[in-house]
Amino acid sequence: MRKMRILFILLFTFATAMTAVAQSPWPDEESERDESVRKPVRRLHPEREREKAMKEYLKEQASKQKAQDDDAWEQPAAKAKPDKRKVVRRVAQQQSSTLDQAMLDELLSRDYSLGPVVPEFKAPEPYKWKDEPVEASESELMRLLKTDNHGAAMRYLPREVSMRQNENAFFLYFDERSEPGSLHLRLQYCADDPLNFSRIDFVIDGFDYSYTPRSPKRGKLAARLYWENSDEPVSQDDKDLIYALTHCQWAEMLLIGRDGINHRKELSDDQLKSLRAVLQLYLLKGGTL
Repeated sequence: MRKMRILFILLFTFATAMTAVAQSPWPDEESERDESVRKPVRRLHPEREREKAMKEYLKEQASKQKAQDDDAWEQPAAKAKPDKRKVVRRVAQQQSSTLDQAMLDELLSRDYSLGPVVPEFKAPEPYKWKDEPVEASESELMRLLKTDNHGAAMRYLPREVSMRQNENAFFLYFDERSEPGSLHLRLQYCADDPLNFSRIDFVIDGFDYSYTPRSPKRGKLAARLYWENSDEPVSQDDKDLIYALTHCQWAEMLLIGRDGINHRKELSDDQLKSLRAVLQLYLLKGGTL
């Protein structure tokens, strides 16, 4: 009897459960489920939710930037950003080409015809005497000259010469008493071979001049030493020669001796300066030629 009762209770309970199941069908969507059978959802703190959202946003932006960089890398080189150095170099080349073209146009536009011969050109000519004012002062001229007492007169001559017969020299000099006397041209020659010269030929800046002494003197100093000299006042015929010697750039003289024996001598710059200084001092003191 007791077993029958227990069996009856179990059957009733099973039947009741099956009836409830049959009356409420199984839901297909999660929204129709009972709240009691839903999976619990974890809720975060609001601050943590913002941080999470910010991380997801930054991650998304980084992903987009990477995708853009990959696309730019795959673009052709023509679309790449130009190099500034290349741009500057290209502009400089263009400017240089423009300048070169302008210079070429200017050269091509010139007139290269020879035209007539320049009429102003004048060939050099031999020196001729000119009356010129003296520009230097007496003190400036005396730096190259010296004075010797010659009796009652004062003699002016170049500083580096003497009037001894055993020395070679060529110079101008003059004596002064109350007024300057004549301007003298003196030549001294001394060597172991006599020349017996009778004429002196000059080449002055490429032009020929000649001087003929009127009374050269000769003598002998020792067994094998001979001297010759010429000391004469400058005449009107010698004015061009004196002017050339005192205004030239270079000069040489040739002593024409007897029996074809000649002696050539080039005048130094100091000799030419001394010749000019004596002439200027002579004119400055009132001398005339």
